Amino acid sequence: MNFDKISIILVDTQLPENVGLVARSMYNFGFTNLKLVSPKLEWPSEKALAVAVDAKNIVENIKVYSSLREALSDSSYSIGYTARLRDMSKQFSDNSKIISEIKEQKINDSIGVVFGGEASGLTNDHLSLITKCVTIDTHENFSSLNLSHAVNVFCYSLFSQVFKTEQLVDKNSEPHGSQNDLMYFFDHLEEELESRGFFQPEEKMPKMKQNLRNIFHRADLSEREIATLRGVVRVLSEYRKTKEI
Repeated sequence: MNFDKISIILVDTQLPENVGLVARSMYNFGFTNLKLVSPKLEWPSEKALAVAVDAKNIVENIKVYSSLREALSDSSYSIGYTARLRDMSKQFSDNSKIISEIKEQKINDSIGVVFGGEASGLTNDHLSLITKCVTIDTHENFSSLNLSHAVNVFCYSLFSQVFKTEQLVDKNSEPHGSQNDLMYFFDHLEEELESRGFFQPEEKMPKMKQNLRNIFHRADLSEREIATLRGVVRVLSEYRKTKEI
């Protein structure tokens, strides 16, 4: 999944350090588009650059807008993070649900992800411009997250879900190991283990072989992985024979 269509939008931000920390969180998880709306700080900011460290490129390419409406003009869909459920007719969701919707590409347009300022978050006027409001589950004693922490939760949540999915796709795209390949591997492994006296006591050998085979069956090995394991057994066997000469 390409995160280029996703913009992180900070409204009424007061602390340049938070801008730098947000940039770092974004950079950690592959996001690059950062916008500021009516920042309550001097901009550009050397403090933000210093805190951003390796994410300076994100800070240097920040776009600044005078209104949220202007910042959302190139977004087809928008979500706003808020700690409070408002008394207004609005779609509300939690972080896990919105992440699933984005990951499953139920939301496949350009997305503006909006976070309010440190003092009071997003106003109802801000939320009236946003498609859906999102909350992050926290302990009931204290629901307000630091701005950079809230952005980090979103970025990590989406990245981790997409990354897991892509790993599974990569794994499933490999040719699956055949039963014949697996049986040859079992024969090879068991022969070497038996020659080294592994199956003791002897009457437990059948059960021990079953347990070993079940371990590898659960791994659902690919063709390449079986070949690698056979190579490992072969090298260990050759090393043993060399030492015995």
